[in-house]
Amino acid sequence: MSQYLLIERIKVQNANAVSGFTWGFPAITHFLGFSHNLCRKLTEDSSLNSLSLGGCAVIAHSSHSNTFETENGLLFSQNRSVNYLETTKPGDTHKAPSVIEEAKMNMTVSLLIPVEGYLGGLQDPLTEFIKNACQIQRLAGGTVLSVANVGIVDLAKEDQLKSVRRKLLPGFILQDRADYLAEHFSTLKEHDPKADLLDAWFDFIALKQVARPACELLDKHLANQAEKSEVLSSLNDTWLEHKSQPYQQKIIPSELIAYFAEKHESINPKVLLQWQSYLEPNDKTSANWEYVKKPQAGYLVPIMTGYKAITGVYPAGEIDGARDSETDLCFVEAVHSVGEWQSVHRLKNQEQWQASIWSYASYEKDWYLCQQGLNTENQISPTEPTTDEIYY
Repeated sequence: MSQYLLIERIKVQNANAVSGFTWGFPAITHFLGFSHNLCRKLTEDSSLNSLSLGGCAVIAHSSHSNTFETENGLLFSQNRSVNYLETTKPGDTHKAPSVIEEAKMNMTVSLLIPVEGYLGGLQDPLTEFIKNACQIQRLAGGTVLSVANVGIVDLAKEDQLKSVRRKLLPGFILQDRADYLAEHFSTLKEHDPKADLLDAWFDFIALKQVARPACELLDKHLANQAEKSEVLSSLNDTWLEHKSQPYQQKIIPSELIAYFAEKHESINPKVLLQWQSYLEPNDKTSANWEYVKKPQAGYLVPIMTGYKAITGVYPAGEIDGARDSETDLCFVEAVHSVGEWQSVHRLKNQEQWQASIWSYASYEKDWYLCQQGLNTENQISPTEPTTDEIYY
């Protein structure tokens, strides 16, 4: 697949800013729903029904959440849940509805959508059709204000590949990093069999700090000793490697423990005292707070990538308050994973763009998941045990 539909810089107003229990950008299901709806409209047109659209890549250019800052942090702008008209009739007991937060945002995004089928001379009718269709449908619940341009690109051609990168700069493409989450969870399980997948997910999204006992004298002592011999230089390297990791009392290198035990008489007493406090800190030990690095490098963010059924399917009309009485209903929970915002200039070839296309990975056996780099040959089966381990 090398022919793509490029919808450039879609300006959206009041899009949904909350997905699951994350906020700041719409869920990937919103964008796949947008491209799927375009495909449905395409099949209804007699002159273009030989074409279809499959998945999309999401490139963000700008975003602004409708929030305001308070003493307790950021809050979304608030509004009445419904329009309220005050009545003055005697005996009326109507009360104004509660004030609720509206999690809305404005954003500018571009979509790269694979086009399946023979285009022939349909390029111009297709782009005109898509541009008109984009204007009359919503994206992530928001209103589409404008579309800069719609065009057909062939990423197999080097000149068009470079042109796409230039058009989308500055822009960041959303990448799936579920493999980071799976790898980190496996590492946690090796050290703590009771570790939960939610703990691994929080390591990617939470800003964590850990206290390290004061060690300025230890730094100076080991650095000075490193200048005297290669053996002590390697010991200093061990110390620096230890300090690059979050402080844990139980994983202090044995080489350091042995060194301070053997050289007890030749080391400054103040250094030894600080070492003892570092080795066995208490409530009165002076400490420095350090940020804990994320398990992987990159602009990593929490994302919502689908749904998981939590009930069986109820027949149409059985559940009160459903959207309609003609469709079967199933209750679901949001599925969360890890994503990365990556600058588009880093995508150098067609294969990297193809791997950035989000598509429906599975929609059977209670799972409705979205992933990247999938095709009909390598779709993940919802019955495979790895599915539960990768997603929370």
